Amino acid sequence: MDKRDDSYFINLVLKGNIEAFSWLVEKHQDNVFNLAFRICGRREEAEEISQDSFMKAFRSLKEFRMKSSFSTWLYRITFNTAVSYVRTKKKGLLYLEEFPAEPGDFFIITGNEEEAEREYRKSLVSFALQKISEDERALITLYYYDELNVNEISEITGMSPSNVKVKLFRARQKMASIIEKTGNKKPAYNEQPERF
Repeated sequence: MDKRDDSYFINLVLKGNIEAFSWLVEKHQDNVFNLAFRICGRREEAEEISQDSFMKAFRSLKEFRMKSSFSTWLYRITFNTAVSYVRTKKKGLLYLEEFPAEPGDFFIITGNEEEAEREYRKSLVSFALQKISEDERALITLYYYDELNVNEISEITGMSPSNVKVKLFRARQKMASIIEKTGNKKPAYNEQPERF
């Protein structure tokens, strides 16, 4: 991939070289898809949201003032698109008792107690992530998976930094409660899973 930065390709697009936008898509598509997927929870919908986000970014590129990074601006578009999409669709959520696995199931798959614990915990976290609101999923994704700081998340979401901190705290509490209720099954081997 080309070593030139986003602004170089943005300027090319603004000067009429529409093909240059494909470089921006290629560079950012995984992050955009991951954010969309964690908010909506479904691969096909995340692909649709990603495409919509890039189309919106392309159509609005002349409005991008480069006061923030292109990735922050694109994340804001993706965040708004995904949250709006989920609110419109209002997908049904799983019930707690529908968590599909027990700790021993992962041992059968992996054959290794430590790896089974890790996979079970990851599965619980993913399950809990889908049980909280789309706004909360987005904040958890941006902070923990994409490792953005509170100020960057504030810029993407339009929330104040203190509001981001409060909402992150509440989202973590909700997830911990879901994990505690769901993951209280005793493993089929001697180790207890770590708490979230």
